[in-house]
Amino acid sequence: MSSVLKEKSKQKTPASFPVRRMDYEFQDMPKYWCNNEPTFTHYFTGLSTLFPEGESYFVRSVRALRAEVKNNEQLDRDIGAFIGQEAMHSKEHHAFHQSAQKYGLDPESLEKVTGIVLKAIERTFPKKWNLLVTVGLEHYTAVLVVEMMKNVNELMTDTTIRNLWLWHSVEETEHKAVAYDMYEYLYGKGLDAYIPRVAIFSLSLVLITALSNIYQLVLMSRDKQLLNMKSWVKFVGFSIQAYRKLVPKFFSYYRFDFHPNDTDESEIVAQAKIKIGLPPEQSTFIH
Repeated sequence: MSSVLKEKSKQKTPASFPVRRMDYEFQDMPKYWCNNEPTFTHYFTGLSTLFPEGESYFVRSVRALRAEVKNNEQLDRDIGAFIGQEAMHSKEHHAFHQSAQKYGLDPESLEKVTGIVLKAIERTFPKKWNLLVTVGLEHYTAVLVVEMMKNVNELMTDTTIRNLWLWHSVEETEHKAVAYDMYEYLYGKGLDAYIPRVAIFSLSLVLITALSNIYQLVLMSRDKQLLNMKSWVKFVGFSIQAYRKLVPKFFSYYRFDFHPNDTDESEIVAQAKIKIGLPPEQSTFIH
């Protein structure tokens, strides 16, 4: 009888955020949907090609250790919702890349490269380190999406793609602390937890920066825009301004007492939800 009551109690523990089922259609997207420029568009397309395989890797990394946090019902439910959100992000960004095939850019091939790199890391690293890659890149993404919600989405001329990025940004903010809380629950807050946390983040930061920039160059080359100096000048100016704000936020991760919830994005998230007409929905889960 007690086991039945325990199960009922667990079922009543809701996740802290919902899993939304999205199904965007990208058939009518223009070739240059960000600032009407190839450099801007190909940078964000290159960044997007990291997501389908990257977020599948995140899901595997938390699943590998999930059994060890079953006693924490709230965290376990949040991990379930995290898995659901990440699965939807992978699906929708992959659909976006398929639609970009009509312009001969083949972003799906970059997805495959990302998958090869991440599967090699996954085979090489122990479970703890794979979780730490996820923890670090979740912080990296959480920083980026704030700028996406504040400013960058205004550069996106296609409503569907803008909505894709804003929806993704909202959900990244909602679940930004889940992997971190999982790591802290399993490994604590001491120096022996801190040192690998910042070491793996440093490696992850180099990797994601290198891949996103290489992918932009590949897409520019495929589009025969590699020598479009006018577009490059615009993008470099934008990047310098953006990274002046982003770099200090990335580096906040190196604080010994860092936690993802140190910052509050509730206001900008609320504005982004209104902008894309995101309705309140019930939580559903993918396990």
